[in-house]
Amino acid sequence: VFATEFCLGLCVWTITVHLVPHATDLGISAASAANILATAGVTTIIGSVVLCGVADKMGNRRVFVVCFILMSAALFWLLSVRGQWMLYLFAAVFGIGSGGGAALMSPLVAELFGLSSHGLILGVIMFGFTLGAAVGPLMAGYIFDITGSYQLAFLVCAAVGVAGLILTTVLR
Repeated sequence: VFATEFCLGLCVWTITVHLVPHATDLGISAASAANILATAGVTTIIGSVVLCGVADKMGNRRVFVVCFILMSAALFWLLSVRGQWMLYLFAAVFGIGSGGGAALMSPLVAELFGLSSHGLILGVIMFGFTLGAAVGPLMAGYIFDITGSYQLAFLVCAAVGVAGLILTTVLR
């Protein structure tokens, strides 16, 4: 679960930090780029509420898998994005997936490990999320500085999203 949360943190915070600069690099105005990021924020809230409701009926692990599928698909889509509407679509899909994933952390830990040491276990697992959140934006910035493009950084994010998906499917 620690590695899964690392993957989630890396993907979420890489996009949060680098989406606006990427959009402006594509020629989109700063105001529109900020609105695209705001769209991701709003859909994160929607994803949290809707997908947690679905998880109550389908199970936390299954919905967590769906969250990684949505995020990974959106990240692969981002590699071909060239226009403003495409970025809005990316932000909406990514936001729903990441919002659900973030909201399902605690229930998933409770389902996997029980409630007796829930706070301690969740704290350790959240450290994995925090490490990913620290590594991802730095990695993407470094790649951008070397290559002058976000393509490789977003490809790495997509691969990390797929790794998170695989790790989630094998959770026991």
